[in-house]
Parts: sequence; structure tokens; C-alpha cells
Amino acid sequence: MKKVILLLAVVTFIGFSAKAQTSATFGFKAGMTGSNMKFSGSGMSISMTTKIGFYAGAMADIGISENFGIQPELYYSMMGAKSGNDPEFGNGKVDLSYGNLPILFKYKSEGFSAFLGPQIGVLFSAKDKESGGPTVDIKNQFKSTDFSGIIGAGYTLTNGFGFDARYQLGFTNVGKGSDLQGVTVKNNGFMVGVHYFFNKGAK
Repeated sequence: MKKVILLLAVVTFIGFSAKAQTSATFGFKAGMTGSNMKFSGSGMSISMTTKIGFYAGAMADIGISENFGIQPELYYSMMGAKSGNDPEFGNGKVDLSYGNLPILFKYKSEGFSAFLGPQIGVLFSAKDKESGGPTVDIKNQFKSTDFSGIIGAGYTLTNGFGFDARYQLGFTNVGKGSDLQGVTVKNNGFMVGVHYFFNKGAK
């Protein structure tokens, strides 16, 4: 199932890009993630402590009109959270890694941009690390896909370099298995980073 979703993600990314070759520009992006997880249900509601990670990937900017466009992306991100000495979870962290495909609707003017849209993420790995203890594979406790929403803003210089910030809001419960029965788990986080478009200035 994961291979099928990844293949669809790549085909979608290429398809969007090829559809508007004359007005499409391409680039790479990388930066820092600050992720968190919210556990709710079974009489509890817990937001864990933010965990710092990184993201990196590729993107395209497909023009629809002078001020509007679509920005499909394909990137890797580190998610998860720290427990922050919570009595329910102990002292440790959960490390998640995802391959993501967002399709963002973008408004742009004189280099500035604002964007929002849906995102599908495919889980690559999930590990639990207790302080001073071993790292445990907990991938079987999480669903293979995560659906979320993205909202953010950025700025691109005339030479193609730029920066942006965004927030990821989890829509679906990513937890499963007996250890998380009756508990809803959602991924949330922010991302701050830089990007570079090869064949465009500010649009």
C-alpha cells in the first residue's frame, strides 16, 4: 500500500509539473521542523513537548494567472515529539519520519506569497527512545498515512532564493494498535526554511 501511495505521489507531482511547462518553475527546499503530537481520549488530553528536526525536498510553482498558482511538493520530514517528563509517557521522545505530498494553492505578489492546501504523508519509520534506554521500533502503533492541512507564507528574491514558514495541522488519527486503543493521536508542527527556484525570479 505504501509503495502505491508513493508512486501516486510521484506521478501527481510530475503530472502537475508537466501540465504547465511554459509557466512552471522548479526548485528545492530545506529547513527546520518543530513537531508535536496530541493524545486525546480515554480520559486524557496531552500535548507533548516540541521536538526539533529537519525537512528537505523538491517543489514546483505552476502559474495559473499573474497572482495565483499551484505548488506541488515532494519532501521528507522528521516529526514526533518529546515527552517532557510527562507521568503518562516517562522521559523520552518519539521519532517519526514521513514522505509528504502537499498540493498548495498559492497567492503571490512582488516576491511575497501565501499558500494553503491539503497534504498526504506516508510513514517511513517510528521509534521510541526513553532517556538512558534502548530505541524501540513502534511503527506497528501508527497508521501508514497521515492527512493534514498546510498554511504558510514566504518570500522569493529575484535570483530565485527565498524563505518561508508554515504550520502543519493534523486532521486524522495516526495511532493504532492495542497500546493506543481508544486514543486519538494527531501530528502538528511548524516548519521554517529556505528554498531555491532554478528558473525563476520573484513571481
